Amino acid sequence: MGKVITISVPDWVDEKKFKEAFMRALLESSPEKMNIEEIRRLLDVKETSENVEVPEGIEEIRKKDKGRLKWLS
Repeated sequence: MGKVITISVPDWVDEKKFKEAFMRALLESSPEKMNIEEIRRLLDVKETSENVEVPEGIEEIRKKDKGRLKWLS
């Protein structure tokens, strides 16, 4: 799965900033394509949620688009 690396740093090093910098460097050296589950594990993401808001009147816009497509056919 991966390697476990333990790093000792001086007390004055901000652990959060160090982790972010390390993760950026790791991601830059990673392959172009990567499984989303692997990325979540690397970034220590436990839970995700998606909130997609659909604007009011979207159905009217879709009807107009369908009408334009019929006209173009």
